[in-house]
Amino acid sequence: MDTLLLRRLLGLLLLAVTVIAQVGFEMTGEINALTFRTGNALTGGSLTLDGIKITIPDNCLVTLPAITVSWQELSATGALPGFGSPGVTWAATVQGNVVGGAYVAGLVFIAQNPAQVLQGTIASINSATGHFTVTSANGPLDCVINSPTGFYSGIPYTDAPLWTADPNNPSIHAQSGFPVCIPTTANTVECPAKNRPTVGGVPSTSFTFGAPPVAAGAPDPMFMVPLAVGDFITFTGTTVGGTLTINALTANLGIYTAPGTKPAYVNVEEAIFGIASARANVEVAETRAVAFTTDPSTTIQWFAMDVDPCDGTVTERNIMLLQPSQVAPLGRAIFRLGKTLITPATQQVGFRLSTGTITTGNGLTAGQFIQPIFNFVFPELLAFGDVPLALNFEIMPFLALGSGPYIPGNPLATPPTTCLRIGQLTNPWPGAAAPAPTVCPSPPVCSSAASPTSPSSTSTAPSATATAADKILSASGVTSQARGVITLTINAQVNNPNSILSVSVQGPSPISSQVMVKGTTVAGGVTNWSLAISIKGNKPTGITVTSSGGAPPLVKAVT
Repeated sequence: MDTLLLRRLLGLLLLAVTVIAQVGFEMTGEINALTFRTGNALTGGSLTLDGIKITIPDNCLVTLPAITVSWQELSATGALPGFGSPGVTWAATVQGNVVGGAYVAGLVFIAQNPAQVLQGTIASINSATGHFTVTSANGPLDCVINSPTGFYSGIPYTDAPLWTADPNNPSIHAQSGFPVCIPTTANTVECPAKNRPTVGGVPSTSFTFGAPPVAAGAPDPMFMVPLAVGDFITFTGTTVGGTLTINALTANLGIYTAPGTKPAYVNVEEAIFGIASARANVEVAETRAVAFTTDPSTTIQWFAMDVDPCDGTVTERNIMLLQPSQVAPLGRAIFRLGKTLITPATQQVGFRLSTGTITTGNGLTAGQFIQPIFNFVFPELLAFGDVPLALNFEIMPFLALGSGPYIPGNPLATPPTTCLRIGQLTNPWPGAAAPAPTVCPSPPVCSSAASPTSPSSTSTAPSATATAADKILSASGVTSQARGVITLTINAQVNNPNSILSVSVQGPSPISSQVMVKGTTVAGGVTNWSLAISIKGNKPTGITVTSSGGAPPLVKAVT
């Protein structure tokens, strides 16, 4: 063979190997085997998925239905109930890259049956054990809320703690988002019978709580609502010894709170993050979410949660402020970003009502919901046959830089004796070249770290200081429309930099007073304030801007 031709063929072969070595993958399948390398709580291992072995890097956190855990937490005896037993299967979705011929994970999601969505009617409730049955053609299905702390029934269930329901951001709730519970002899205070009024002796399936404080004996929104025999539920969970241990349940109940009051509740149906790309000729997915609230009169802020890779401090980044639907389905909020890129992507996002949060009698932070992202959608090729894409994990800070001190996701686990920091995915990095790692100035401190499953994050309005007499100099409200959503952009100026401006909106779907976002301060102390609110429905007619400094309100028509 001609030497030049041979060189060209070898060059093409090397190019093909290089391309294949950097191709991204997203696979869902049955777990055949798991291995765990020796090291510490953040050391990786491997996962075999339908015969394909995938390397799990160090510092890789695994997303389960309600919590996030390190890879090593899956090594505990019984971590995957029934794994390896006849008839028991477990599944995983893995997103990663083929690096040097090896499959390397970047994101891992595990569940016993990730496609499971069951529905049925509650047939019985055992008040002594917290178990309940759901009607089935094969006989009653035995169920229990998987809560190692007993949050939803007062009776702890500890056989499968990794597959718990979420007690901090209630995954057991009414369709409207109000948290619900299983009534037992152990939780008569936290799950009071008075919170399920009856009509003609039948538990009501739709009602609105009165404004707090409520009269003695009246339904109290500071506590959960008990489920009842006859309720229709949608649920999913993990089968343990013939019992379905439920981690998520939605009851067909329309339960609402008094407008503009606290507590009010918010719950998230889905949140999807489209990952940006600098490459041409690719399609980038839309970032979007669906949430429900018990108070449709109050706007919901959706925010990303940027995490400091050294100390785990959470900084909120606004994504969208949206007015929920005030017609059926009442309280639903559909967040659509269209072609607007939200970057960088975060591992978790938050949703908060503009009326703020309050700690309930059950210890919940009502008015806020923290949601892990279960669906990162990476760019896709527009031209079939083009060079395949690698998944660009390097632009995802929680993978490329780390996410601060490690706290076990298992609610029953004892924190490690030596504090560890979740660093960059390594050994190996899931890509051709790893980004520069984070260099932290000091060792991690776990005692003050926020849990990776329940980040501590607050957002408060700016504090008002003593103000001089002020005047709202100008205000305007301008609308634009795209994809059936009206965006109202409000701008205002005040002559006092210490004043705080708020705005209410008048029209077919009125919006109560919202604190605006402070902008720049220019000559003479004139300060700019703004706010953008997305509204599904008819165009608002007017705005009223008020000041904490006592200036007369300024009323303007919306254009």
